[in-house]
Amino acid sequence: MTTVDVTTVLVAIATTCTIVMIGLGFLPFPSRHASIWSSAFTTAMIASYLLVTADTIDSTTLRAAANGPILCATGLLWVGLRARRGREPIMLFPVIIVFSLFTLLLGFTATTGWYGLVFRTAFAAAGVCSALAAYELSRVEKRLRDLSLPLIVATLAFATLTLLLLVDGLVHVLEGGAGQTELDIIGLRSMNELVAGVYLICALITLLSISRGGDAQHKTREISDFRLLAQDRLDRAKAIGDKWWSVVDVRLDDPGELLEASSGHAFDRVTSRFADDIRSVMPPEADIHALSPTQYVVLLPRPDTAVRATLSRLLERIATVTDQQAIPVRLSASIGVASATLADYDFVRLCASAADAAEHAQVSGGDRWERAVFAS
Repeated sequence: MTTVDVTTVLVAIATTCTIVMIGLGFLPFPSRHASIWSSAFTTAMIASYLLVTADTIDSTTLRAAANGPILCATGLLWVGLRARRGREPIMLFPVIIVFSLFTLLLGFTATTGWYGLVFRTAFAAAGVCSALAAYELSRVEKRLRDLSLPLIVATLAFATLTLLLLVDGLVHVLEGGAGQTELDIIGLRSMNELVAGVYLICALITLLSISRGGDAQHKTREISDFRLLAQDRLDRAKAIGDKWWSVVDVRLDDPGELLEASSGHAFDRVTSRFADDIRSVMPPEADIHALSPTQYVVLLPRPDTAVRATLSRLLERIATVTDQQAIPVRLSASIGVASATLADYDFVRLCASAADAAEHAQVSGGDRWERAVFAS
């Protein structure tokens, strides 16, 4: 029976976590924080492959340097949590610079007595990031507290391990021990890789749940609240015979292609501008709700002539190319509109009719608006 070493297990865990986070977290729900978390898992995966390569070619320098990116992944998780909470600056570049320097120092000092000190310092920096990540997780919404528990436990355990590692180094110095090379502390390697694997699994459980499940539950509640508000407005309009109400479905054309042609941050800027365009064109009394970053539903209290003018102005604004645009292409949208009288002021049926009209506009080439003819 062949024995599988810890490094091989770490490679398998890091690769699986990266694929799952990108495939089930970032791509279906693209956002700034999800792209940073995906980068963290990718960094850990690359580092694990570097460890295998170092063992294959028996390179002490490469094996020592590979610890840097693994520790950097803990910093990126913290950065992503800051981005999700809207904290500025998110500290992305400082984290990358600090751990890049540690990576270089770990490689250069691998065969010298300074390696033990550099390794423990880098580990301490990662421990601080881990403790800060636990703090950020403790500030998330109440609905996500249970989902945050696996990563909170892992980050606190990592911080505790950092303290133990520092105490071990201090005891070594007090006992008169000399400087340590990478080979002198290789006994810690298996433990560190095992801890990294457990940490990645806990991070995946929490971050994927936050990216998907937590947000989905919150959006479901928001949709329900908006539906009740919109139906109440329509009921009151029907009671007084006010027929100048419409439900508008606005969706960005080709979001998948835009995502593939850009980075996660650039796509996030595109969707932010899309939302700003809608809010700036729609009148103040319109009720706007985001079904997704690329699709909005609007309850618009305007007569038909004003609706036509508003939608034409919105299409023109979305298609306007600016110097600050994240992706240098002409954006467009497809819009469906359903008048309140079409479905006897029933908001759910009006939304379905507007959605059908928006889909028809997309099939017809996009960059246009269509009026619903029949209620769904």
